[in-house]
Amino acid sequence: MFKSLALILPFLAACGDGPASYGDNVADVQVPPRGSTDVQTWLEAGHYLTWTCETERHPARPGSGHGANRICSNTALTLAADGSGPYPVGAAAVKEIYSSAGDIRQYAVYRKVVDGTGGASWYWYEGLGEDIVANGEDDGTCTGCHARAPRDFVYTVVVP
Repeated sequence: MFKSLALILPFLAACGDGPASYGDNVADVQVPPRGSTDVQTWLEAGHYLTWTCETERHPARPGSGHGANRICSNTALTLAADGSGPYPVGAAAVKEIYSSAGDIRQYAVYRKVVDGTGGASWYWYEGLGEDIVANGEDDGTCTGCHARAPRDFVYTVVVP
């Protein structure tokens, strides 16, 4: 029985909304952790607010399914903005997604986790509290749209 369980556990870990924690550093200001609990703790600490952020929220850009939002880009993403090819490991962005009342209703977070191209090279998170839409690498909820981005799954880089 234990041998069978050991074979099944990796597949169960990939089900649902992904793990709550990958054991990443939740105190790193430049790199959001992975996992629904850890990334929410990191967002609540406001670490991304030290990044380069759009000055105010705005309506969704054409083709976006997120609604009114404001985007912040970390240093690794902004430094690579003028380049070409894949972004470096550690490049990340946070999108604050607003309700019609003007409150943040969700966050969308993406972070380059391995060298290469494709949605599996990025960690994707979208949600707030118990309402988690995406949480993991190669999450089709995010990659379905971001695959059409002009460069390496990234539509917007906020530069200083």
